[in-house]
Amino acid sequence: MTPERRPARLVVCAALGIEARAAARPGLRVVTVGVGPRRARRAAARLPPFDALAVTGFAGSLDARVGPGSLVVATEIRGPDGTVACRSAELIAGLLERDGATVHRGPLLTRDRVVTGRRERAALAATGALAVDMESAPLAAAAAGRPCAVVRAVVDTPEHPLFSPATLTGGLAALRRLRTVGAALACWGAAVGPRRVLLAAPTASRGEASGEAAVRAVGADLVLVVGPAGPGGDRLVGAAEGGGTPALRVERPADVPLDRLAAARTVGVVAGATAPPAAVDAIVAALRGLGPVELEDRAAAETSEFTLPKEVRP
Repeated sequence: MTPERRPARLVVCAALGIEARAAARPGLRVVTVGVGPRRARRAAARLPPFDALAVTGFAGSLDARVGPGSLVVATEIRGPDGTVACRSAELIAGLLERDGATVHRGPLLTRDRVVTGRRERAALAATGALAVDMESAPLAAAAAGRPCAVVRAVVDTPEHPLFSPATLTGGLAALRRLRTVGAALACWGAAVGPRRVLLAAPTASRGEASGEAAVRAVGADLVLVVGPAGPGGDRLVGAAEGGGTPALRVERPADVPLDRLAAARTVGVVAGATAPPAAVDAIVAALRGLGPVELEDRAAAETSEFTLPKEVRP
């Protein structure tokens, strides 16, 4: 049974009023939480009811390659009390990249004070973190397993620290880019919700024809054909669309358009003949980042068929 669809209640948090105003969109609930982990923790306890939580605003880069005006989409939030995974980060990152943003994915670190010196930034960068802020960890913890996303615009870098003349230029670049984030988060929120995911693949014995048959039998709102460009993938897309189901070819989670997921509560994920299993796993994991997934492995059911030994055949 397809999970019941109801609009997800999304709350977007920002530390500063200027950040909240940049993210604001009609119908988008944006809450100003104040600067620092203590204020963020207090605000987290008073948030309105939500099904998904997002955090946005400015951040400091820990890596010289992550420059002012670029965006960091957190794959995980690291704080003093633990780490919170952001499993749908690639879906958001892909949407922002298609909008023209320079996007970096990776861990984001929350500290209780402004990180300044180059040596301190280098030490934090050595842990693998890309950027640092002061609010995301306590807010992400409040999500308590619900979908969570963090998108930060970079103001300062190791070469151009926060208290320097370059901050003005970096801040303006970050603010311009931050104004595009609210729309992406609204799109992400619209895609949040429970889903049924149906896995299918061509069988080794019957080849691509079995894949086309599997696509036609999936019965989904949207079919994602996983694999590189080529005639095989095109045939699978055509088979789905010929049966009246929208379909598209993707190679990685960032290729999956969030706006197409908003109305798709049953998603078919079909592995092309040359699709690596890790690519299918990554896409399913990203879909899990949008909410509970009821997974049905049609590929496993197909390969479970067997032929009787000739000695006992009728």
